Amino acid sequence: MAERLRECRLFPDLSAGGLSPDLSAGGIESLRRLPILRKDALPAAQSLAPPFGGLLGAPPSTLRRIYVSPGPIYGPEPRRRDYWGLAPALHAAGFRRGDIVLVTFAFHLTPAGHMMDGALDVLGCVTVPGGVGNTDVQARALADLRVTGVVGTPSFVLALLERTRGLGGEPAVEVALVSGEYLTAALRRRAREEFGVRVTQTYATADVGVIAYECPAARGLHVSDRVAVEVVDPETGRPAGAGAPGEVVVSFLEPPYALLRFGTGDLAAWEEGECPCGRTAPRLGGILGRIGDAVKIRGLFVHPSEADRVVLMFPEVVRYQIAVTRPGPLDEARLFLELRPGADAAAVCAAVATAVHERLRLRMLVEAAPAGAIG
Repeated sequence: MAERLRECRLFPDLSAGGLSPDLSAGGIESLRRLPILRKDALPAAQSLAPPFGGLLGAPPSTLRRIYVSPGPIYGPEPRRRDYWGLAPALHAAGFRRGDIVLVTFAFHLTPAGHMMDGALDVLGCVTVPGGVGNTDVQARALADLRVTGVVGTPSFVLALLERTRGLGGEPAVEVALVSGEYLTAALRRRAREEFGVRVTQTYATADVGVIAYECPAARGLHVSDRVAVEVVDPETGRPAGAGAPGEVVVSFLEPPYALLRFGTGDLAAWEEGECPCGRTAPRLGGILGRIGDAVKIRGLFVHPSEADRVVLMFPEVVRYQIAVTRPGPLDEARLFLELRPGADAAAVCAAVATAVHERLRLRMLVEAAPAGAIG
């Protein structure tokens, strides 16, 4: 990444700000001297230095495409194969040369559809640019063309498979790469059991492309070698502790464009241990949600989706509620569970308490609640 920074024409400005041209001394750690760049600051920056806020080190006439996101925010795409870095993610998900792939991300103004289409072309796949909506048309094409792979949001991919069968067709899809939404274990399981589709997820944004992606082992998302990723405490900006949730901050250096210390607003934590696939890249344990939705309990951020993953893996639990109070100097967290009839309340509460402590690193008082008490 240091070499990429040297290639970027932003370099003189960084030097003026005190960042040495030679990153070898401090490595990527030296980037932490820079403030976090927020997405909501980009429209103003681009207005002051149009069209890309001084972040592009080449004339706009050299680009392949320019995208428009709400704000407006203008995003460049240089003339480079798989510029967004999604080919490794698709390959890890099982996409191969000759696959016929339905791309259900948007192609209008935003980059998602083009990101996938370009990466699939690198792999030698045949693409059907479906875009967003037109479910019946896409379902018919999925059946008629014997589509073997689909990319899109988790909810739309599942809806498309269901609609194909509802129209009398039988999906031939084997693999799906999803992004843009939280992928639940239940949806992944349904796709596998009901349709025979292996669903893999990638973490990508319209600003930087791929950040991390799953391998077949599905033990977290491997960070792409094209970005530098930090997980920082949203309040202090310092690195979050091992296993502790924090904001994903990305440094993206693909000349002639650079986003240094870009705050995604997404909440994640580092996954510990080795991955069975043999890849050695650091792993994120999945995107837990947005930092604005997180609640801090005894110094640790807890997101609703993170709690869902732990508590709702117990089939005896119908619904739950976490109540956080501060009767003294410390937060007190109580977890109330509504259980299915016949469940052993004491055993389930004890098992959930253990899982919460192991996965969320919090001790909670877990109690069974009467049926209907949790609205």
